[in-house]
Amino acid sequence: MSMSKYMHPRNIYKTPPNFKTLAIEYPEFRKHVKQELTGKVSLDFKDVEAVRALSQTLLKKDFDLDVDIPLNKLIPTIPLRLNYILWIEDLLEISKRTENIKGIDIGTGASCVYPLIASKKLGWSMLATEIDSESIAYATSNVERNSLNTKIKVKGIMDESLLKEAVGGDEYDFCMCNPPFFSSQQETIFEFKSRKQTRPRPKNAFCAAKGEVVVKGGEVEFITKLVNESRELQQKVKIYTTMVGHKVSLQPIKKLLREMDVLSFKQTEFCQGNTTRWGLAWTYCDIDLRKIPHATLVALKKQKIKHPYQYTIPIGDKDILVESVSTQIQNMFNELMIDQKLVKKSKNVIAYDIVAHSNRWSNQRRKRREQQRMNRSDDSGHESVDGQAVMEAASPKSPPCIDTATNLISDLQVRSPSKREYEDDNGYYNCKRVKLEDENTMDVCAVFLKASIIIRKDVNGLHIELIWDDGLANKDVLHQVLQYIKNNLKVEQLL
Repeated sequence: MSMSKYMHPRNIYKTPPNFKTLAIEYPEFRKHVKQELTGKVSLDFKDVEAVRALSQTLLKKDFDLDVDIPLNKLIPTIPLRLNYILWIEDLLEISKRTENIKGIDIGTGASCVYPLIASKKLGWSMLATEIDSESIAYATSNVERNSLNTKIKVKGIMDESLLKEAVGGDEYDFCMCNPPFFSSQQETIFEFKSRKQTRPRPKNAFCAAKGEVVVKGGEVEFITKLVNESRELQQKVKIYTTMVGHKVSLQPIKKLLREMDVLSFKQTEFCQGNTTRWGLAWTYCDIDLRKIPHATLVALKKQKIKHPYQYTIPIGDKDILVESVSTQIQNMFNELMIDQKLVKKSKNVIAYDIVAHSNRWSNQRRKRREQQRMNRSDDSGHESVDGQAVMEAASPKSPPCIDTATNLISDLQVRSPSKREYEDDNGYYNCKRVKLEDENTMDVCAVFLKASIIIRKDVNGLHIELIWDDGLANKDVLHQVLQYIKNNLKVEQLL
């Protein structure tokens, strides 16, 4: 199944490249495509030269980059690389850094593709490190042929160090890394790593030097080394990031980050084509990385059509004013302590944005029964305190009053996550040490529900629509709000 629809929202490859257009415009790419009888132009992704031609063509067309990629080295997939860079751009925005950005690409490879795109597209200054002498030569040549010598420096480093030797006494805004995924050459073989015999075979040709995809201990040991070095460097690099190739690798790395003194960390997904990779970012600076939107969820949210919960009042030939209905609903919201902001007002349409910090509309029958018991108790002469009957003995099931914090925890059905959920949180839960503005204050004022309400009239009747927007509550809670409106709307007063 294609994952392209879950790409980063700003990724230009959410709309796949048109091979026919590329073939017409770029003769070198045209050599590797074929036109079927239907007129469709296709590319053989199992042909290494064809895959290289596609990457080179996209770099030329979309970034004006002329890149020489040797066939015996890793051929970069451009949509994935762009996903990673755009995510780092989001991270930098959280840290309030937008100008004079300095970054490090650990193990840049022969193509030097991350620094080239980052410098050409975003104007960042990059230090590209590499241990392989052949890759260093290619990377240096690619920087020079694109006249980016002032923006990109290629540096050879020792195998023992990932960051310490490269950083030295300088400071950087971020580092990025695409580590070797496998611990042995055997793991690169599809039949060895496949969990099921029926699992589809890879659609792309595999082409890479052993050192680019295989490392002792695999990616977990490699990234563990990076995390340990980051602990020594602390704030010399503002934000540390890495790509992760296997989902199973996330848990031990996240466990290690929780044991470190990092102030926050964040997980994301890089979705493209038929491939999913993961990203991890952590920091020792006072930056709350949790604030960054989850790119996949943002992309998914943009695709979802928001279907409203709707209630129609059949008005027939009666002339009911939209404003009269709006006034009743506003009064209900005021009683429920729901904030309202007028968005649109005309004769036949009134729209509001609403915000609720707690659930005050649920269990109305129970609350009415409790009030009736209290009233009966007062009438029968029971002792009362401050004018209220003592009901604990008569009604031990629930107290007569529920405060806001209790509402938020019980009535709203918000529960604490289990340990397993902490371990498999998909990036929502970060380390416990994240700094908040006031760590001693419980956030009982968190937004429980954000929604829109539209009251409109047409020939079919008068309609009340509720559209979920955001908040702690599930969007199905809107059905409860709508039911409350239906139960309390006095239609007879409108006629």
